[in-house]
This record gives sequence, C-alpha cells and structure tokens, in this order.
Amino acid sequence: MKWILLLLIFAAGIYYLVNQNRNEAKKKELLQLAKKDEITALPDPALPVKPEKTYLIKFSMETLKTLRGLTQDSNEKVRFAAAELLWQLQDESAPGVLKSMFENETEMFVKKSIITMLAKDKTKLSLALLAEGLKDYDKETRLAAVAAIGTFSNKEALPALKPALQDYDEEVRLKALEAVNRIRLDIESHKEQQLRELDSKPLFRIE
Repeated sequence: MKWILLLLIFAAGIYYLVNQNRNEAKKKELLQLAKKDEITALPDPALPVKPEKTYLIKFSMETLKTLRGLTQDSNEKVRFAAAELLWQLQDESAPGVLKSMFENETEMFVKKSIITMLAKDKTKLSLALLAEGLKDYDKETRLAAVAAIGTFSNKEALPALKPALQDYDEEVRLKALEAVNRIRLDIESHKEQQLRELDSKPLFRIE
C-alpha cells in the first residue's frame, strides 16, 4: 500500500511538471504573438508638418535698394508697405529708414501704421523707435506712440516715456502718466504670478 501511494505521488508530480512546462510554453507563444500584433498596429512615422529648418528668402541688394527707395514714394500706402517689408526682412537699413520716416513723414496714416507695426514686436529696438514717435510735431502721433509704449510690460519702457511726461501738451502728459501706471501694474502682476508659481512648486521632490 505504501509503495502504491509513493507511485501515485511520483506520477502526480511528473504530471504537474509537464503541465507547468506546457503552460509556460503557451504563455511565451501568446506573448510573442501579442508583441507581433503591437508592432503591426504601430502607425508609420508621420512626415513632419513643418520643416526642421526654416529657410529665409534672401533678396538681392538691388531689390533692397528698390524697397528703400519706395519708402519715399509719392503714395503713402506704398511708402508704408515698403517700410513694413524692410522691417520684416530685418534689413539693416530698416531702423534708420523708420527713424527718418518719423522725422519727415507728413501723412498720419503712415506714422500710425508704423507705430502699430512696431508695437507688435516688443523688442528693445522697436521700443527705441517708438520713442522717436514721442518727438513728433503732431500731437496724435505722440499720443499713439505713448499708447503703444504702454503695452510694453517691462522696466525699459518707463524711461522711454520720459519725453511724453515732459510734453508741453497736458493730454500727452496725462496719457503718459496712465501708461506708466499701466506698465507698473503689469510688472507687479507678472511678479505676483511668478511668486504664485514658485509657491505651487514643492521645494523637495521624492521619486
């Protein structure tokens, strides 16, 4: 009886091992099939929407000279369009051309259009050129330049408004004060936002 029990236990052990090996082999096959399915399900790499490098169109010196000349055209729309294109092309002559246009331009449309264009960039160069508009003989141009500088939320914009704060026209002085206050509030709110972001970030991070 004892021997029969031992044989049964031995046979059961062999059966268990055989089944376990079969189950492991099946699992391996299933895993391999699953991996194959995942590979086939992956989409083909899509082409980039935009090229990795941007290629700027280079204009010939002759074309640039023509554009510079058109800033003195008899038609005010042509003058502005030429100045705008030179600015967008980052032509080396653009700052000088725009400064000269502030000094010599007679059409309000051109000067206001230049101010609107410069206000979009928010660079030190555009700010310096807008400050040229504060010297204009025309009150409306000076007011437009003040309003544009007031949209620059940085400390550099404050000294740029100094000529407007000393303007002989009280409306220009008032608008300059309002612009200074607007810039101050923008700077303070920006600092508060930065402080809130710092407070929300944990000092230590445990991973």
